[in-house]
Amino acid sequence: MPLAVLAVFLLVAAAGYWIIEPAYSLLDSIYMTVITVGTVGYGEIGGELSTNGRLWSMFVIVAGMIIVAVALSGVVAMIVEGQVRSIFGRRELQRRIADLNRHIILCGYGRMGGLIANRLAEAGRELVVIDNDPERTAAAEQAGLLYILGDAEEEQTLRSAGIERAEVLVAALTTDAENAFVALSAREANRELRVISRAQQASSEDKLRKAGANRVVCPQVIGAKRIAAVVLRPAVVDFVEMAQLGHELAVDQLVLNQNSQLVDKTLEELDLPERFGVHIVAVQRADGSQVVRPTSQLVLAAGDVLILFGPPGAAAALEEGNRPESVS
Repeated sequence: MPLAVLAVFLLVAAAGYWIIEPAYSLLDSIYMTVITVGTVGYGEIGGELSTNGRLWSMFVIVAGMIIVAVALSGVVAMIVEGQVRSIFGRRELQRRIADLNRHIILCGYGRMGGLIANRLAEAGRELVVIDNDPERTAAAEQAGLLYILGDAEEEQTLRSAGIERAEVLVAALTTDAENAFVALSAREANRELRVISRAQQASSEDKLRKAGANRVVCPQVIGAKRIAAVVLRPAVVDFVEMAQLGHELAVDQLVLNQNSQLVDKTLEELDLPERFGVHIVAVQRADGSQVVRPTSQLVLAAGDVLILFGPPGAAAALEEGNRPESVS
């Protein structure tokens, strides 16, 4: 607005010279306006001004100085305010990241990273994005995500994202070498961290696991298996997709904590299908072994991961029952 007012004033001042001084061309009028407002002290064009011309020049000088001062102060205020807002914005961002605990760190916000972030955000998980591309971090900010502009391969960047307090790190950078280095750095910073890495080549899976990745996902292998499954068992694929989305049926998992009232009880005693409408299709023990189609006499233990199948919301109800304070 101040700049717009200044531009309008210059046009009005030039028009005044053009009308008051008949000898002035349009260019002469603009020139007189600029040197008068700028107070550069150049001589008048074509001799002395008329009385009206002098009066107009005095008005242009006084009004021009005021308007220019206001315009410059407005521009300076905009610049300073923008810098202050940026500083406070970064501090607020750092404070919010510092308050996170058992969150997810996503390294790389490219095409795959963006899709991963969207799914995690939809699931309500707390997420911090790390990327060294300002355009990508700007896109993450627009999506309402916490982010850090920096190199995920640097330990200080990972620590800024709260690597010591994080639960999961997802390495979705461009190359397998970058992902391997991130997995190695993350594993050194947090031994309990669950690291999931993307692999561009299937041959890199063993190297990524040796670098510290708990799970390695190769989009090419998954894509090939998915296409083959759609060709061979399309109805099964549709059913699984429906269960994953949780529209009519839902597949979920639940980790039993140490104080859960589900621990040290058999499935028969819990009667989960009757109480919660949930069926346990598999149990992953704390040692990594899996029990598929568990019998009613199976005794649950702390650290077990229950693979649940049932109507939407049933898994959430069972999770509430997994908390001691929620169980009568």
